[in-house]
Amino acid sequence: YDDGPHPVYSHAILDTLESNHSVATFFEVAINIPRAPDALVRMLELGCEVGSHSNAHLDLGKMDQKTMLQDLDTADEAFIAATGKAPTLLRPPYGSINDAVRLGSGHSVVTWDVDTLDWEHRDAATVVSYIQSLGDLDGRILLMHSIYESTAEATKVLVPWLIEQGYQLV
Repeated sequence: YDDGPHPVYSHAILDTLESNHSVATFFEVAINIPRAPDALVRMLELGCEVGSHSNAHLDLGKMDQKTMLQDLDTADEAFIAATGKAPTLLRPPYGSINDAVRLGSGHSVVTWDVDTLDWEHRDAATVVSYIQSLGDLDGRILLMHSIYESTAEATKVLVPWLIEQGYQLV
């Protein structure tokens, strides 16, 4: 999940994960953390992985290394203020990667290979139908965004369905 934390929808997603004894990985935008620091803490308490999605969701791949590192350092400070630790994972906004991001960010970079387009459709049924139509999802990284009610609704359907299919969420 990208772009949170959101004070309502992040918790709705976490409720679904918790009730299904599952976890997920969240890549959070640091400027959003003051709106929902408790969601970040709850993610970690539930065993979810929390990574950085930058400070302000700017295109890191278009920045020089110094500017990129300033952005990521600012983001890390917000994570530390909320949780006591900086994330080790990074998902660059827009999936924009260059050598500075890949090799010089100081973070392990994680992208995705299935964009659910939840950000475009904002319709839970469309997202659920798309994911369920994909066939083998083993090892796939599904991109969703924790800032939409429709994504929280899709999560309510998808998490138990994925578990029933034999997948382990990480």
